[in-house]
Amino acid sequence: MPRILTSICLATLLVVVSASTSGAGQYHFQYQKIFETGPNAQLDLSYFSGNVRVVSGMTDQIIVEATKTVDAVDQSEAELVADHVEIKSTQAGESVRIQTNYLQMRNKSSSFWKKLLGIGGSDSNGRVDWEIQVPINCQIMVSNTEGLIDISDIHGQVSVKSRSGSMVISRVFGPVTISSSYSDIQLNELEGGLDVSCTSGRLTGELLFGPVTVQQAEGSIELKFVEGDVRISSNSANIDIRQDRGSLDLATSNGSVNIFTNLDSSKDFFVETESGNINLTIPGTSSGNLRILSQTGEIKTDIPISIQRMSRKQVEGSFGVGGVEVNLISITGDVAVAQF
Repeated sequence: MPRILTSICLATLLVVVSASTSGAGQYHFQYQKIFETGPNAQLDLSYFSGNVRVVSGMTDQIIVEATKTVDAVDQSEAELVADHVEIKSTQAGESVRIQTNYLQMRNKSSSFWKKLLGIGGSDSNGRVDWEIQVPINCQIMVSNTEGLIDISDIHGQVSVKSRSGSMVISRVFGPVTISSSYSDIQLNELEGGLDVSCTSGRLTGELLFGPVTVQQAEGSIELKFVEGDVRISSNSANIDIRQDRGSLDLATSNGSVNIFTNLDSSKDFFVETESGNINLTIPGTSSGNLRILSQTGEIKTDIPISIQRMSRKQVEGSFGVGGVEVNLISITGDVAVAQF
């Protein structure tokens, strides 16, 4: 949690706090600022590279502590570079916007800034790391290019955009929206709905309350203890779902799908793959109408079914007293239904 600053007014502090004894090395510059907002604050943070941690506090303030990290040949160059990594903040009522700008330096080419920002290399110079405390009901928007985004204990809407890096979002009571290209995303105890759009990565979630929508082309998706409708669209991601309540609408091309669900919904269940296998596990006491279709894969069911139509490629029938429609379709993959 960020340190509580002793300044009464809004304060900004920029100081070199460490460097190598030989001159050349890594230099750190501190930035601190307090915003008086009120209980219904809004935070909009936009930056290029670095880690951010946002947590709720007991005050109606947004307290920002940032660290600029610069690799330079000496302190003088480090200070020059740090001065051109601008942290700009504006406030309008209870809304606070913070962004980093990389100002043009005289006699410095674009390749200098590429090196400074670590573009095309292993360096990560010119990064800014953040520790931010916000009111518990704060609405949060974070946008970066790379780095860890860690948000927890918020009772408000959370929106995150990132090109790459990782995310940890925990104990949020409000809708969560995530957009990323390549990220590992970990979600814990979310209530209010989840919407994820990601090109590739590893998505894991546990204790998710509310509807879940995921669009992810590749990687893996693992969601446990979901209470809400789940809607997933993918090309080749492997999908593992444990659902306590809600319906399912899953579509993937060649990823495998493993589902453990209580089948507790008045809405229909639909799972479709092209070449991936489908494994569905449902309670032995559940009821519904089952339709399984596989053009070339194997069809297997361990639950008692009253058969209405059956062939090598298709099985249709009811189990229990009938009810919701359960559709499992794969072109070349195997389809299996088991009970617990």
